[in-house]
Amino acid sequence: MITIKTPTTRDDFKAYYALRYKILREPWGHPKGTEKDDYEPISEHFMAINEKGEVVGVAKLYEKSAGVGHISHLAVAGEFQHKGVGHLLVQTVEMRARERGFHSIGSMARVTATKFFERYGYRVTGIPSLHLGTTHLVWMEKELG
Repeated sequence: MITIKTPTTRDDFKAYYALRYKILREPWGHPKGTEKDDYEPISEHFMAINEKGEVVGVAKLYEKSAGVGHISHLAVAGEFQHKGVGHLLVQTVEMRARERGFHSIGSMARVTATKFFERYGYRVTGIPSLHLGTTHLVWMEKELG
């Protein structure tokens, strides 16, 4: 059973950022610290926890512009990918975005993740760009009706 919670303690955040680094930065040889950005303080953070209390997925939400939410740093531990954890995180973030009154939500998704987001109603609205010299990202967006 996977549950979604907001990290609150130092240990929560340590595990949250560790998974973000392991999945999103370490495979490309990026240094520790690159898993964080300037939006951390204004973001809401979400983590998926398994029955053993381990962090198996993470995501964050912030307001990109007036009424537009931004999902970022969505990551799922390798052994939990393709098991609904990413979908559960996206659903949770979208629900929170609606609660905050956002009319749309988007993500700078890796080009390799566009199919994942398209399954949940997102569409590509931007041109792919290179990120950190190794990864092509594209802006995808969804209306929150």
